[in-house]
Amino acid sequence: MFAVQEEIAKAVAEQMKVKLLGEKTRSDAVPSNQNPAAHNAVLQSDFYFQQQTAESIQKAISFAQEAVRLDPTYALAYAKLSQAWRQYGASFATGNAEKAYEEARVAAEKAASLAPDLVEVRKAIGWISMTPRLDFRAAEKEFRRALELSPGDAGAKNALSYALMAQGRLAEAEQTCREAILLDPLVTVLWYNLGRLAVAAGRYQDAEEAFRKGLEIQPHAARFYTYLATLDILQKNPTAALQQAQLEPDDFWREYALTLVQQTQPDRAAADTALKNFSSKYATNGAYQIAVIHALRKEPDEMFRWLDNAYATHDSGLTQLVITPFVFEYRDDPRFVALCQKLGVQLPTHGER
Repeated sequence: MFAVQEEIAKAVAEQMKVKLLGEKTRSDAVPSNQNPAAHNAVLQSDFYFQQQTAESIQKAISFAQEAVRLDPTYALAYAKLSQAWRQYGASFATGNAEKAYEEARVAAEKAASLAPDLVEVRKAIGWISMTPRLDFRAAEKEFRRALELSPGDAGAKNALSYALMAQGRLAEAEQTCREAILLDPLVTVLWYNLGRLAVAAGRYQDAEEAFRKGLEIQPHAARFYTYLATLDILQKNPTAALQQAQLEPDDFWREYALTLVQQTQPDRAAADTALKNFSSKYATNGAYQIAVIHALRKEPDEMFRWLDNAYATHDSGLTQLVITPFVFEYRDDPRFVALCQKLGVQLPTHGER
């Protein structure tokens, strides 16, 4: 009886979405027909994905792998697996980002071969276009296609916002991000994006509110404290910045935040040592962050050298080139303009920052 009630409730909810939001019927939102246990594994993968820590993303990968093991024809599970692998390669300094991206590509292609018109499949393909391919326009196209399939999908809205942000279309990106938050304010990554866009616009109080809202939703999520530390550096408050950096739960992001803060301290020898250690440890998977540190130190030649390394290694940090504090100060440098051209990024107008 309860199973029948659940099926009726889901059917009614889907029809309400069609009528109220203009959505098309979403076959990817229902359990696997062959194996309900596979669908349960996907739900568990989603749960851990939202926590946004290196450990939780690994768990998300494991549950998605279990889902495709249980049901090798489950397109949604392959799409979720792809997105989890890509997130792991892009957001955490894993020792083998190339492997993570390759796993993401293989899973996305498998999902597309099974059900090319599922929303999550289009999103998975779009995210691979973002990183490692750094093809922001192709990603935008995929995310818009996902929204055509499901206009009320907050994840697709968030993805589109990210693609617009990467291209320097900041006003569009923020509007799209706010629309996504209205659809689902519990999506963790939305608060990263809204906060970063506010930082780029110089609205530091708005940025802090967004980051702290994200922390309310996921207190152990990586990066929020790093962004708060950056805000304090921008506002000339190194003591508060150090406190925020020390609270960062992820090892890589904490080391980055602490190294960044160290550059604001009077002990130059310690700052140099911190940068040297960080650069040695993360040369292959943290090139963009090293470039940001050099930008803070007012060392443009070194900054551009590391940005070139980031481009060569398809570093995901380049998706945030025009919203990153310190780096964007060199927007008038011909080398910055050239990099934007290679990435297909337009420089935001003064009204957007």
